[in-house]
Amino acid sequence: MRARWMVVGLTLWAASWQLAFGWGQEGHSIVAEIAQRRLTPQAQAAVDAILGKGHSLASVASWADDQRASHPDSYDWHFVDIPIADTTYDPARECKPSPRGDCTIAALARLRVQMLCGNGAAKLDALRFIVHLIGDLHQPMHTVDEARGGNDIAVKVTFKGITCFKNCEQDDNFHRVWDSTLLQRLAFDWGADVDRIEAGFLKSPEATDPAATAGTPTDWLLSTHAVAQGVWAAKPANNVLDDAYLKAQLPILDKQLGLGGLRLAAYLNAAYAAPAACPAP
Repeated sequence: MRARWMVVGLTLWAASWQLAFGWGQEGHSIVAEIAQRRLTPQAQAAVDAILGKGHSLASVASWADDQRASHPDSYDWHFVDIPIADTTYDPARECKPSPRGDCTIAALARLRVQMLCGNGAAKLDALRFIVHLIGDLHQPMHTVDEARGGNDIAVKVTFKGITCFKNCEQDDNFHRVWDSTLLQRLAFDWGADVDRIEAGFLKSPEATDPAATAGTPTDWLLSTHAVAQGVWAAKPANNVLDDAYLKAQLPILDKQLGLGGLRLAAYLNAAYAAPAACPAP
């Protein structure tokens, strides 16, 4: 099922829904900041021409989540629902067009053309979507079909991290833990997360190997889905996520955020490296 919402209560007149936002504001800002630091001068100039000089990618990284209500046809762009046991991507099954859109992979292909060939407003929208969707592509639960990407799996969070001092127990769901709860317990300021990832994963042989940014968005999707399989298997059977869970998952979290930033930079650098071959009007 492609839905990514969860009923959280009823008023007397309507249902209230919880949307699943990939990484949350913190994670998307982290991915965007890591990418911005790695843009080529040519790509940075193109981004400045679209956003305006002095505007950061991080400042627009969560814009796409705000568009779901006014543009419901973009809703399904944020994820690709692959069965957890699968190791391949089937566009006919997992990226079917619908009134809610298709999926991240198809959206990125269209948005790249729009970013390079559209008018000013279209380029702006495309860039903001691309920054966000490449981040979503690296959130493991955004590649999982079962239980609506973990939204239907109730968990109890007990880990403290840095930001929780008392009463740290929290009822949550598995998807939202990976969207935001992990990060919110790790730092008060997402800039501190960037510093940690820059000093850690991004200095590792894996991150500095050109293979880290090779391939296509489909390759990145399948890489993330392989990570999701491990994350899915590592969830405790009692659904209680404690300090040991946080410690074990932190390297995976940092890796996915770091790869998201590296690949977003690579995507933009490649897109702006040569004159665009735009379709005829």
